[in-house]
Amino acid sequence: MTSITLTDRPENGREPFLAEERDLLGVVAEHLGRIAGRRQTGEKLQLFRDLLDRSNDAIFIKEPKWGRFLDVNQKACDNLGYTREELLDMSVKDIEPAIPDDAAWTRHVNEIRKKDAMVLEGLHKRKDGTTFPVEMNVKFIEKQKNRYVVAVVRDITERKKAEQRQAELLTELESVNQELKDFAYIVSHDLKAPLRGIRTVVDWILEDYTDKLDDQGREQLNLLGNRTDRMDGLIEGILEYSRVGRVREHIVEVDLNKLLPDIVDAIAPPENISITIDGRLPLINCEETRIIQLFQNLLSNAVKYMDKPQGKISIACTEQDGFWKFSVTDNGPGIEQQDYERIFQIFQTLAPRDEVEGTGVGLTVVRKIVELYGGRIWVESKVTEGSTFFFTLPEQTNELGVKNEKLEKADITR
Repeated sequence: MTSITLTDRPENGREPFLAEERDLLGVVAEHLGRIAGRRQTGEKLQLFRDLLDRSNDAIFIKEPKWGRFLDVNQKACDNLGYTREELLDMSVKDIEPAIPDDAAWTRHVNEIRKKDAMVLEGLHKRKDGTTFPVEMNVKFIEKQKNRYVVAVVRDITERKKAEQRQAELLTELESVNQELKDFAYIVSHDLKAPLRGIRTVVDWILEDYTDKLDDQGREQLNLLGNRTDRMDGLIEGILEYSRVGRVREHIVEVDLNKLLPDIVDAIAPPENISITIDGRLPLINCEETRIIQLFQNLLSNAVKYMDKPQGKISIACTEQDGFWKFSVTDNGPGIEQQDYERIFQIFQTLAPRDEVEGTGVGLTVVRKIVELYGGRIWVESKVTEGSTFFFTLPEQTNELGVKNEKLEKADITR
């Protein structure tokens, strides 16, 4: 039989018993005290019979010395398959396999008495011999030199089934995750290696035999090299997508006002495209690599598809209903409304790959990261005028419980 004291809190944060059940123990204790105070020999313990019989939990009143039942409610009778009269001729030893004899009961009572009240998990045995799991809120009560053990008992059969199913699902999930890891290993080693070999051969032929090839031959070899590079990019995109949510890093506090300039520098936009940060950005708690991927993919897409002589991309952030609402706006070609959802699907690109080189994985990774943190992402656009990608991230608190606020200074242009 496992137990925790009422002052303890389970690791999963779930209270074993609701406050109503704990209060019920106090009501019973008070009533027992009034009965003991009247000192009426042989008075039957009714204990607010109507109230207790309407309880969804079984209630037992036990005498501490031998564990005999002094009173039970109707739910206890229903759970065990006995009448009240039958149970009042029985003791704890008849229904709890974990307490087979008087010595075990004595040890049990002493433990309860030391802690005053406990929450226990165990088994109850029905009249037909079958058993079922229960959770018991047990309290030792002493009134006017009279002693009682009161237990409020809940059938947790369905909960145990759910926990068993959850354990099975976790086992299945671990198996799937291992398969994904094996798949990622195979992809990164067994598929990328031949592609690197093909690319090497193509470069070697172009370098050593270029004077022996006509224009069409060189064009075909360049096309083969580009296709090889594209396949390598697709494989890397699949690996990147599979790592999101599966490979977790430490959560750290990130100052986006310092991080964004580094991301912009890494993208290295051409001189005709400016990337600006409008206003201040917040401090956020996140996996730094993931937030870099998020902004890098959004900004790279905006740069890649820019069709204006003077491209403008801006980043901004506002607060909205407990979330940070970020926006990445560009003055590029825009997106047709019917494509708003399609662009977030893996391997989907709007421009032909021969015109704009891309894998169609970037925005899929972005959405997966945003949703991993409990946010959402969407796009608003006007064709020929540009697009704005919005995404939200929950506001967070730091270790001191203070909400991370925006910094006072941030005015960066690239």
